[in-house]
Amino acid sequence: MGVIRKKHKERSDRPQERTRADASTLGPLVPVLCTAALVAGAVWGLEKVKAHVYASPAYRPAAIKVVLANPPDWVVREKWQERILSVITVPPAEAWMDDGLVRRLADQVASSGWVKSVQRVSKRMDGTIEIAAEYRRPIVMLMTDHGYVPVDRDGFRLPEVYERVEANSGWIRVRGVTSPPPKVNAAFDEKTAPDAMAALRLASLIFDQSWEIASRISAIDVTNFRGRQDRRDCHIALWTPDGTLIKWGSAIGEEMEENSPAEKLAQIAVMLKRGGPQAQVDISTLPNRAIITVPPAIETADMSSHRVQ
Repeated sequence: MGVIRKKHKERSDRPQERTRADASTLGPLVPVLCTAALVAGAVWGLEKVKAHVYASPAYRPAAIKVVLANPPDWVVREKWQERILSVITVPPAEAWMDDGLVRRLADQVASSGWVKSVQRVSKRMDGTIEIAAEYRRPIVMLMTDHGYVPVDRDGFRLPEVYERVEANSGWIRVRGVTSPPPKVNAAFDEKTAPDAMAALRLASLIFDQSWEIASRISAIDVTNFRGRQDRRDCHIALWTPDGTLIKWGSAIGEEMEENSPAEKLAQIAVMLKRGGPQAQVDISTLPNRAIITVPPAIETADMSSHRVQ
Protein backbone atom coordinates (compact mmCIF):
# COMPACT_ATOMS: atom_id res chain seq x y z
CA MET A 1 0.00 0.00 0.00
CA GLY A 2 1.08 3.46 -0.65
CA VAL A 3 1.66 5.82 2.23
CA ILE A 4 -0.40 9.02 2.38
CA ARG A 5 1.73 11.77 3.75
CA LYS A 6 0.17 14.94 5.19
CA LYS A 7 1.46 18.00 3.46
CA HIS A 8 2.45 20.85 5.71
CA LYS A 9 0.94 24.22 4.73
CA GLU A 10 3.64 26.73 4.20
CA ARG A 11 3.04 29.99 6.11
CA SER A 12 3.76 33.05 4.07
CA ASP A 13 2.86 35.61 6.74
CA ARG A 14 5.70 35.78 9.18
CA PRO A 15 5.11 37.69 12.43
CA GLN A 16 7.47 40.52 11.57
CA GLU A 17 5.96 41.05 8.15
CA ARG A 18 2.38 41.13 9.61
CA THR A 19 3.37 43.67 12.28
CA ARG A 20 4.84 45.99 9.67
CA ALA A 21 1.69 45.64 7.54
CA ASP A 22 -0.58 46.48 10.49
CA ALA A 23 1.51 49.51 11.35
CA SER A 24 1.39 50.77 7.77
CA THR A 25 -2.41 50.39 7.75
CA LEU A 26 -2.96 52.27 11.02
CA GLY A 27 -0.50 55.00 10.19
CA PRO A 28 -2.92 57.34 8.33
CA LEU A 29 -5.56 56.90 11.06
CA VAL A 30 -3.38 58.22 13.87
CA PRO A 31 -3.92 61.94 13.09
CA VAL A 32 -7.66 61.34 12.73
CA LEU A 33 -7.88 59.57 16.07
CA CYS A 34 -5.84 62.29 17.76
CA THR A 35 -8.10 65.00 16.30
CA ALA A 36 -11.23 63.17 17.45
CA ALA A 37 -9.78 62.86 20.94
CA LEU A 38 -8.95 66.57 21.03
CA VAL A 39 -12.48 67.52 19.88
CA ALA A 40 -14.08 65.25 22.49
CA GLY A 41 -11.86 66.74 25.17
CA ALA A 42 -12.70 70.28 24.08
CA VAL A 43 -16.45 69.57 24.16
CA TRP A 44 -16.16 68.01 27.60
CA GLY A 45 -14.15 71.00 28.80
CA LEU A 46 -16.67 73.50 27.43
CA GLU A 47 -19.50 71.69 29.19
CA LYS A 48 -17.59 71.81 32.45
CA VAL A 49 -16.96 75.55 32.01
CA LYS A 50 -20.60 76.12 31.14
CA ALA A 51 -21.74 74.26 34.24
CA HIS A 52 -19.30 76.26 36.36
CA VAL A 53 -20.57 79.55 34.94
CA TYR A 54 -24.21 78.62 35.53
CA ALA A 55 -23.35 77.64 39.09
CA SER A 56 -21.83 81.03 39.82
CA PRO A 57 -24.08 83.28 41.95
CA ALA A 58 -23.39 86.12 39.53
CA TYR A 59 -25.13 84.19 36.74
CA ARG A 60 -28.01 82.83 38.77
CA PRO A 61 -31.19 84.61 37.56
CA ALA A 62 -33.43 86.59 39.86
CA ALA A 63 -36.41 84.76 38.36
CA ILE A 64 -37.10 82.09 35.75
CA LYS A 65 -39.21 82.98 32.72
CA VAL A 66 -40.68 80.45 30.28
CA VAL A 67 -41.38 81.47 26.68
CA LEU A 68 -42.37 79.76 23.43
CA ALA A 69 -39.58 79.71 20.86
CA ASN A 70 -40.80 80.79 17.41
CA PRO A 71 -44.46 79.77 17.80
CA PRO A 72 -46.44 79.45 14.54
CA ASP A 73 -48.40 82.49 13.40
CA TRP A 74 -51.77 81.05 14.36
CA VAL A 75 -50.70 80.62 17.99
CA VAL A 76 -49.98 84.34 18.21
CA ARG A 77 -52.85 85.50 16.00
CA GLU A 78 -55.48 83.45 17.82
CA LYS A 79 -53.97 84.36 21.20
CA TRP A 80 -53.23 80.83 22.41
CA GLN A 81 -49.73 81.71 23.62
CA GLU A 82 -50.71 82.79 27.14
CA ARG A 83 -53.03 79.81 27.53
CA ILE A 84 -50.34 77.35 26.52
CA LEU A 85 -47.91 78.91 28.99
CA SER A 86 -50.54 78.95 31.74
CA VAL A 87 -50.31 75.16 32.15
CA ILE A 88 -46.59 75.34 32.97
CA THR A 89 -45.55 75.65 36.61
CA VAL A 90 -42.66 78.11 36.62
CA PRO A 91 -40.09 77.07 39.25
CA PRO A 92 -38.33 79.51 41.62
CA ALA A 93 -34.92 80.90 40.73
CA GLU A 94 -33.29 78.49 43.18
CA ALA A 95 -34.16 75.63 40.83
CA TRP A 96 -32.04 77.07 37.99
CA MET A 97 -29.15 74.70 38.66
CA ASP A 98 -31.34 71.62 39.05
CA ASP A 99 -30.21 69.08 36.46
CA GLY A 100 -33.77 67.83 36.06
CA LEU A 101 -35.38 71.24 35.55
CA VAL A 102 -35.46 71.17 31.75
CA ARG A 103 -36.75 67.60 31.69
CA ARG A 104 -39.59 68.37 34.12
CA LEU A 105 -40.71 71.38 32.10
CA ALA A 106 -40.60 69.31 28.90
CA ASP A 107 -42.79 66.67 30.57
CA GLN A 108 -45.28 69.35 31.68
CA VAL A 109 -45.60 70.69 28.15
CA ALA A 110 -45.86 67.21 26.61
CA SER A 111 -48.74 66.23 28.91
CA SER A 112 -50.55 69.57 28.76
CA GLY A 113 -52.74 68.71 25.79
CA TRP A 114 -51.51 71.67 23.76
CA VAL A 115 -48.70 69.97 21.83
CA LYS A 116 -48.16 67.01 19.55
CA SER A 117 -44.48 66.76 20.41
CA VAL A 118 -41.83 68.72 22.28
CA GLN A 119 -38.89 69.48 20.01
CA ARG A 120 -36.54 71.35 22.33
CA VAL A 121 -36.37 72.90 25.81
CA SER A 122 -33.30 75.03 26.51
CA LYS A 123 -32.00 77.50 29.10
CA ARG A 124 -30.62 80.94 28.30
CA MET A 125 -28.12 82.87 30.37
CA ASP A 126 -30.70 85.51 31.36
CA GLY A 127 -32.94 83.02 33.18
CA THR A 128 -35.26 82.36 30.24
CA ILE A 129 -36.32 78.84 29.31
CA GLU A 130 -37.36 78.44 25.67
CA ILE A 131 -39.80 75.76 24.56
CA ALA A 132 -40.03 74.68 20.93
CA ALA A 133 -42.87 72.31 20.10
CA GLU A 134 -45.38 71.21 17.47
CA TYR A 135 -48.73 72.52 18.69
CA ARG A 136 -52.25 71.21 18.33
CA ARG A 137 -54.54 73.73 16.66
CA PRO A 138 -58.19 73.71 17.75
CA ILE A 139 -60.59 73.85 14.80
CA VAL A 140 -63.97 73.28 16.51
CA MET A 141 -65.73 73.95 19.77
CA LEU A 142 -67.56 70.77 20.73
CA MET A 143 -70.79 71.12 22.71
CA THR A 144 -70.88 68.95 25.85
CA ASP A 145 -73.14 68.80 28.90
CA HIS A 146 -70.74 71.11 30.73
CA GLY A 147 -69.93 73.62 28.01
CA TYR A 148 -67.78 73.78 24.91
CA VAL A 149 -64.36 72.13 24.64
CA PRO A 150 -61.78 72.84 21.89
CA VAL A 151 -60.84 69.87 19.68
CA ASP A 152 -58.20 69.63 16.95
CA ARG A 153 -58.59 67.98 13.56
CA ASP A 154 -57.20 64.66 14.85
CA GLY A 155 -59.89 64.45 17.52
CA PHE A 156 -57.69 65.43 20.47
CA ARG A 157 -59.33 67.41 23.22
CA LEU A 158 -57.43 70.50 24.29
CA PRO A 159 -57.52 72.14 27.75
CA GLU A 160 -60.22 74.55 28.95
CA VAL A 161 -64.00 74.58 28.87
CA TYR A 162 -66.12 77.48 27.57
CA GLU A 163 -69.60 78.25 28.79
CA ARG A 164 -70.65 80.06 25.62
CA VAL A 165 -69.38 80.58 22.08
CA GLU A 166 -71.14 83.16 19.92
CA ALA A 167 -72.53 82.17 16.53
CA ASN A 168 -70.49 84.93 14.91
CA SER A 169 -67.28 84.21 16.84
CA GLY A 170 -65.57 82.56 13.85
CA TRP A 171 -65.49 79.16 15.55
CA ILE A 172 -67.22 76.10 14.10
CA ARG A 173 -69.38 74.64 16.85
CA VAL A 174 -70.26 70.94 16.81
CA ARG A 175 -73.61 69.79 18.19
CA GLY A 176 -75.29 66.44 18.60
CA VAL A 177 -72.31 64.21 19.48
CA THR A 178 -73.68 61.50 21.77
CA SER A 179 -70.42 60.05 23.09
CA PRO A 180 -68.78 61.78 26.07
CA PRO A 181 -65.69 63.87 25.32
CA PRO A 182 -62.30 62.30 26.00
CA LYS A 183 -60.00 63.55 28.71
CA VAL A 184 -57.59 66.36 27.94
CA ASN A 185 -54.76 65.13 25.70
CA ALA A 186 -56.83 62.12 24.62
CA ALA A 187 -58.73 61.72 21.36
CA PHE A 188 -62.06 60.58 20.00
CA ASP A 189 -61.85 57.43 17.91
CA GLU A 190 -63.86 56.07 15.02
CA LYS A 191 -65.12 53.01 16.91
CA THR A 192 -66.62 54.71 19.97
CA ALA A 193 -67.43 58.15 18.53
CA PRO A 194 -68.16 57.90 14.78
CA ASP A 195 -70.42 60.97 14.92
CA ALA A 196 -67.65 63.11 16.43
CA MET A 197 -65.11 61.92 13.85
CA ALA A 198 -67.58 62.57 11.00
CA ALA A 199 -68.10 66.11 12.29
CA LEU A 200 -64.33 66.65 12.54
CA ARG A 201 -63.72 65.44 8.98
CA LEU A 202 -66.31 67.91 7.71
CA ALA A 203 -64.99 70.67 9.98
CA SER A 204 -61.45 70.08 8.65
CA LEU A 205 -62.73 70.35 5.08
CA ILE A 206 -64.50 73.63 5.85
CA PHE A 207 -61.61 74.94 7.93
CA ASP A 208 -59.26 74.52 4.96
CA GLN A 209 -61.47 76.63 2.68
CA SER A 210 -61.05 80.35 2.16
CA TRP A 211 -61.91 82.62 5.06
CA GLU A 212 -64.98 83.89 3.17
CA ILE A 213 -66.48 80.39 3.38
CA ALA A 214 -65.00 79.02 6.63
CA SER A 215 -66.01 82.05 8.69
CA ARG A 216 -69.61 81.81 7.47
CA ILE A 217 -70.23 78.31 8.83
CA SER A 218 -70.96 78.64 12.54
CA ALA A 219 -72.11 75.11 13.44
CA ILE A 220 -72.15 71.47 12.37
CA ASP A 221 -75.10 69.47 13.69
CA VAL A 222 -74.79 65.66 13.81
CA THR A 223 -77.89 65.08 15.94
CA ASN A 224 -79.39 62.96 13.15
CA PHE A 225 -76.12 61.19 12.30
CA ARG A 226 -76.83 58.14 10.10
CA GLY A 227 -80.54 58.88 10.45
CA ARG A 228 -80.74 57.87 14.11
CA GLN A 229 -83.65 60.26 14.70
CA ASP A 230 -85.26 60.47 11.26
CA ARG A 231 -84.10 58.23 8.43
CA ARG A 232 -85.82 60.47 5.88
CA ASP A 233 -83.98 63.60 6.92
CA CYS A 234 -80.36 64.58 6.18
CA HIS A 235 -77.78 63.12 8.53
CA ILE A 236 -75.65 66.26 8.96
CA ALA A 237 -76.72 69.90 8.85
CA LEU A 238 -74.79 73.16 8.88
CA TRP A 239 -75.74 76.55 10.29
CA THR A 240 -74.66 80.03 9.28
CA PRO A 241 -74.38 82.90 11.78
CA ASP A 242 -77.59 84.48 10.44
CA GLY A 243 -79.62 81.33 11.13
CA THR A 244 -79.67 79.70 7.68
CA LEU A 245 -79.92 75.90 7.82
CA ILE A 246 -77.86 74.05 5.19
CA LYS A 247 -78.72 70.38 4.68
CA TRP A 248 -75.34 68.80 3.99
CA GLY A 249 -76.51 65.19 3.73
CA SER A 250 -74.54 62.09 4.72
CA ALA A 251 -71.13 62.00 6.36
CA ILE A 252 -68.09 62.26 4.10
CA GLY A 253 -67.39 58.83 2.64
CA GLU A 254 -70.94 57.58 3.30
CA GLU A 255 -72.70 59.33 0.40
CA MET A 256 -75.13 57.37 -1.75
CA GLU A 257 -76.41 59.16 -4.86
CA GLU A 258 -75.36 62.48 -3.38
CA ASN A 259 -73.29 65.39 -4.56
CA SER A 260 -69.60 65.07 -3.76
CA PRO A 261 -68.15 67.17 -0.92
CA ALA A 262 -66.50 69.42 -3.52
CA GLU A 263 -69.83 69.99 -5.28
CA LYS A 264 -71.52 70.77 -1.98
CA LEU A 265 -68.84 73.29 -1.07
CA ALA A 266 -69.21 74.93 -4.48
CA GLN A 267 -72.95 75.34 -3.89
CA ILE A 268 -72.30 76.83 -0.46
CA ALA A 269 -69.86 79.31 -1.99
CA VAL A 270 -72.45 80.42 -4.55
CA MET A 271 -75.12 80.74 -1.87
CA LEU A 272 -72.90 82.82 0.39
CA LYS A 273 -71.80 85.04 -2.50
CA ARG A 274 -75.38 85.87 -3.45
CA GLY A 275 -76.21 86.72 0.15
CA GLY A 276 -79.67 87.62 1.35
CA PRO A 277 -81.80 85.91 4.00
CA GLN A 278 -82.41 82.24 3.25
CA ALA A 279 -84.30 79.97 5.56
CA GLN A 280 -83.14 76.56 4.43
CA VAL A 281 -80.89 75.19 1.70
CA ASP A 282 -80.58 71.56 0.62
CA ILE A 283 -77.28 70.83 -1.15
CA SER A 284 -77.21 67.09 -0.60
CA THR A 285 -78.60 65.60 -3.82
CA LEU A 286 -79.79 68.14 -6.37
CA PRO A 287 -77.27 69.48 -8.89
CA ASN A 288 -78.49 72.97 -8.04
CA ARG A 289 -79.42 74.29 -4.64
CA ALA A 290 -83.03 74.03 -3.46
CA ILE A 291 -84.30 76.73 -1.13
CA ILE A 292 -87.32 75.97 1.03
CA THR A 293 -89.19 78.98 2.30
CA VAL A 294 -89.91 78.42 5.96
CA PRO A 295 -89.60 80.68 9.01
CA PRO A 296 -85.90 80.93 9.91
CA ALA A 297 -84.81 78.78 12.80
CA ILE A 298 -83.70 80.61 15.90
CA GLU A 299 -80.42 79.56 17.43
CA THR A 300 -80.89 79.00 21.12
CA ALA A 301 -77.20 78.74 22.02
CA ASP A 302 -75.87 82.30 21.86
CA MET A 303 -72.56 81.66 23.55
CA SER A 304 -69.83 84.17 24.23
CA SER A 305 -66.22 83.10 24.47
CA HIS A 306 -66.36 82.68 28.23
CA ARG A 307 -63.87 80.28 29.77
CA VAL A 308 -65.18 78.10 32.56
CA GLN A 309 -61.98 76.33 33.49
